[in-house]
Amino acid sequence: LSARPAIPALHPDAPERIGTTSEASEAQAHDDLQFFNGYGGFTDDGRAYVIRQRGGETDERTPLPWINVVANPAVGFTATESGEGYTWARNSQQNKLTPWSNDPVTDPAGEALYLRDDDAGVFWTPTPRPAPAPSRYTTRHGWGFSAWQTAWGGLRTDLTAFVPRRDAVKVVRLRITNESNETRNLSLYRYAELVLGERREPNAPYVVVERDDETGALLARNPYNPTYGARLAFVAVGGADVGSVSASRAAFLGTGGDTSDPLAVRAGGDLDGSLATEMDPCASLRVGLALAPGETREVTFLMGQAKTVPEVRTLIGRYADPEAADLALADVLAFWEETLGAVQVQTPAPDLDVLVNGWLLYQNLSCRLWGRSAFYQSGGAYGFRDQLQDSLALVYTRPDLTRAQILKNAAHQFEPGDVLHWWHPVTGAGIRTRFSDDLLWLPYAVAFTLATTGDETLLDEEAPFITARALEPGEDEVFLSPEQSGETASVYEHAARAIDISLTEGRHGIPLMGSGDWNDGMNRVGNEGEGESVWLGFFLAHILERFIPIAHARNDRQRAERYQSYLASLKRALNADGWDGKWYRRAFYDDGTPLGSASNDECRIDAIAQGWSVISGVAPPERVESALDSVDQYLVDERAGIIRLLTPPFDLTGHDPGYIKGYLPGVRENGGQYTHGVLWAVRAFAEAGRHDRAAELLRMILPVNHARTPAGADKYKTEPYAIAADVYSVEPHVGRGGWTWYTGSAGWTWRVAVETLLGLRREADALLLTPRVPDDWPGYTLRYRTDSRGTVYVVQVQRDGPGGATSGEADSEALEVQDGTVRIPLISDG
Repeated sequence: LSARPAIPALHPDAPERIGTTSEASEAQAHDDLQFFNGYGGFTDDGRAYVIRQRGGETDERTPLPWINVVANPAVGFTATESGEGYTWARNSQQNKLTPWSNDPVTDPAGEALYLRDDDAGVFWTPTPRPAPAPSRYTTRHGWGFSAWQTAWGGLRTDLTAFVPRRDAVKVVRLRITNESNETRNLSLYRYAELVLGERREPNAPYVVVERDDETGALLARNPYNPTYGARLAFVAVGGADVGSVSASRAAFLGTGGDTSDPLAVRAGGDLDGSLATEMDPCASLRVGLALAPGETREVTFLMGQAKTVPEVRTLIGRYADPEAADLALADVLAFWEETLGAVQVQTPAPDLDVLVNGWLLYQNLSCRLWGRSAFYQSGGAYGFRDQLQDSLALVYTRPDLTRAQILKNAAHQFEPGDVLHWWHPVTGAGIRTRFSDDLLWLPYAVAFTLATTGDETLLDEEAPFITARALEPGEDEVFLSPEQSGETASVYEHAARAIDISLTEGRHGIPLMGSGDWNDGMNRVGNEGEGESVWLGFFLAHILERFIPIAHARNDRQRAERYQSYLASLKRALNADGWDGKWYRRAFYDDGTPLGSASNDECRIDAIAQGWSVISGVAPPERVESALDSVDQYLVDERAGIIRLLTPPFDLTGHDPGYIKGYLPGVRENGGQYTHGVLWAVRAFAEAGRHDRAAELLRMILPVNHARTPAGADKYKTEPYAIAADVYSVEPHVGRGGWTWYTGSAGWTWRVAVETLLGLRREADALLLTPRVPDDWPGYTLRYRTDSRGTVYVVQVQRDGPGGATSGEADSEALEVQDGTVRIPLISDG
């Protein structure tokens, strides 16, 4: 690799308002950030996370890349504190426009913008990488955007990247101010390494690049991409004329060069103008600028994808003007403010508030539902259980998205009732499995949404079934491309069929586990057809309790009676053979050996079985106390600030539970904190009346509390503002965050905080409030904006004595609380 020489100071007398501050002023600059930990902190309003670092030889960095996921349903990108990350359109795995990387050491740049002083012959990037100036950079990750600011050599730059509300285009707006006393002759070089598929290497030889004479944009397509080959990617500039272009990555970077020192930028002047990719494509453009003293210019860079050249031109025309880009950004900010502001809380726990009041639902919607990608995984697909659960956290703010996800999932169900475990949009290709829980999340979601919104028309919505070959005997899963079966049915029927084929019984009267339940890694516990899942039994009991009244209301008496009979038998079985003496077992292997039992050498206790024994209401009171005591004793590690999913981890056991054993002991599901699952245990503590402990455990695992200090941040390593799917429990990495952003834990953290701890539920035309807050909380405030009329309800909950919050105030009207719950009628739409 070529080495880039240190950039000399250009104008020593230029004002460096960001770059050179005293230690005192630097400390003062951090005072405006909440939970500042030496790397960054939240803005006062919590809407952005600010990271401050030095570039150049110091090259300060966060412990691992701290990212943002910015997306709409059509396009998205990731950004790290160092730069822009990668961009996709429609499918973040199968249609990457630029390369995705999960390299936490180098964090390579597949997209970059270079600023070159042509008079001095030096260049740098307005982002901390890949070619930083020796100045201080401020990165701001916000809801719907990421931005980077720096000032050096008399030039101040502000780079903001976002995607508009709906269009498949990424907008990168550069604002440059000349703070020196002389005219500056500059060149801007925009670089994008093209992929147009899943990975660069196999697709690079087939990418074709052209130039649109009307807009000056570079257009690229990959005719060998079987799904997206007809679509046109584009890279364009607005607010300035494109001086020259190149489609050759080798010509731009130089032989053996990299993005830290691209040959074309170092040399200066025009690019080679060639559209020949030489089987190594990129899209690079040069823009020349002259800035007078005190002048500010804005240049907009666009990247996206469309079906036709006219559509490309329309998108470029819509966003190329800097003022139009500013309006689009304002629209994005307003959207996120409205969406995330529907529920706002103010409690004695600011660490909880700063995540509940935006970041959790932002992660849930932008990353999980729309992007389906992040730094550690580029999934692209929809998971049947995954995105369906994610959508439920949005029922208070965007019930239309919850409803749409239910319909999308129902349309990926086979006629017998089983479903695709995951599938890719557009193609519909995915895997058919013997997982036992996937399909049950559909009736769970339907019952929850119906109870929350009261909109019974959901049950009558029609959705098609799909068809494909059945699994062969002994075949646990198969990847296939289903077809439409020709049959449609109501959402009620889809949900009921999922239940119908789930009413199985093993030798202990407990549902069969199949080739996995919620814990995919336990895929060989019951794949021979005899193993049983105790957790699944509790989950199914919870669903039946809520679905039986729905069946009665629709006069589906035969199903209702069958469900009721099965439920009674299931409860008996769970409290008979499901009980291990001090806690509930997790499962039974095909040969009948218990798992999650004191008799096991590994995985003696599992969190989700205990959690759902309480949530389902199946466990009698004395067993609730024993099960939760066991969770506290064996799974909670307060010193490390984690809750283990199970313990001891799998390692040497003679029984093969599945691929979970392939993870190192104490990592991910194998004995680490798998946050999604342990949140159910936290919910159980609260619902069992252990309010203090529930709040302690929830706050203990919040990322902001893992990274309050420089030492804490260095240990935890991952983002303080995003939920991690897992936290390690094994030395020397105890307390280290693992996979972040792309996890269903974000939605469940919000639900446990708001629904369980603060006790907010909506029930059609009323708000129900059942506070389960700690005894030392004097109260809290909750603001809820309805979706239909925009009416805002402000509820002030105040403690009236020990044991619970027992009085409330809404719109200055006193409310009576009965049995710990207050019902607040909503204003009628009529």
